[in-house]
Amino acid sequence: MTRWLKAMFLAVGLLTASVAAHADIKEGTEYKLLTPAQPVAVPGKIEVIEFFWYGCPHCFHIEPYVEDWAAKLPKDVNFRRAHVVWQGRNDIIAHAKIFIALNTMGIAGKYQQAVFNAIQRDGLELRKDDVLYDWVKKQGIDVAKFKAAYNSFSGSVEMNKLNKMVQDYQVDGVPMFIVNGKYVTAPSMVGKEDGTVLTVVDQLIAKERKK
Repeated sequence: MTRWLKAMFLAVGLLTASVAAHADIKEGTEYKLLTPAQPVAVPGKIEVIEFFWYGCPHCFHIEPYVEDWAAKLPKDVNFRRAHVVWQGRNDIIAHAKIFIALNTMGIAGKYQQAVFNAIQRDGLELRKDDVLYDWVKKQGIDVAKFKAAYNSFSGSVEMNKLNKMVQDYQVDGVPMFIVNGKYVTAPSMVGKEDGTVLTVVDQLIAKERKK
């Protein structure tokens, strides 16, 4: 095969891959509609919510892709995370409290991957206070401030808010992404635990931007 033919086949292959990567998404396949739609937190911006659980291995696998994606978001997109709280799942409560405490301190995003690594990779039982506080100290986080946020009454209020969000957004599995209060997508819908679901999110953002 000549060098020219090789170059031509390579170009065709790249074009085909590019077209496949940007193929139109379909309702009922890569995403579904949320009924009823929910209001966004910041009017005038396109909202993306990631529902997750620190104890979920699927959330752990996808989080590095989310971190990279979130770092490159345009200014018209408001991205936020919400830790799930499900009725009857007491094993989730302590993990949600960690998220609430870090979020109250304004550092949840900074330590998102670190919490996942501690639980999923290092096997630390952060639902035990002594293990958790020791880990917090090793991260360089102010332990006194963390304890205050972790055990505060306002934390209970935030827990109730997360519980309501899970119900309002009909979250029955994680990770799950909600775009502009209207569209639901998840790795389970696209069949891959990588950045594929975020390409769907990007297309839904573009869909909303056109409106």
